Amino acid sequence: MFSLRRVLKLRDLEIFHVWKKEHFLSYVIIEDTRNPFTNEDKQLDPLCYMEDEEIDEILNVFRISIINDEKLNEEDSKALRSYFSDFVNNTNLTNFIIKEYVQEDLYDNEDNIKSFNKILQHIGSNYKIEEFDEKNWIYLSQD
Repeated sequence: MFSLRRVLKLRDLEIFHVWKKEHFLSYVIIEDTRNPFTNEDKQLDPLCYMEDEEIDEILNVFRISIINDEKLNEEDSKALRSYFSDFVNNTNLTNFIIKEYVQEDLYDNEDNIKSFNKILQHIGSNYKIEEFDEKNWIYLSQD
């Protein structure tokens, strides 16, 4: 069984710590791109088998990124994918993509804006967390 701790919640971005039993398993980032699928996305399975007209109807894509310091075992991978796929409401206009990433130095940093931006850059996100006063940190995750 997994347990979660949301470490950051912004309007279009959420970052979670995922724990399995008492061990830190991975980071999970949910990003609301507010954009349709990219041409690169359309090459992914199962999108590559869909009709272009069907894909082009989707106007907003959420990216769910699972980041770990080593490749997850198949059981954990499937469980996390299944668990986090329920976080996004699928409609005829909204869908999501889940990708897994390995970042070897992932746990060398503390949870702060600099390390979060490093993770976002590693996964190829266009999102950049702007600096803000640390005393406001607590208020960001309470809206």
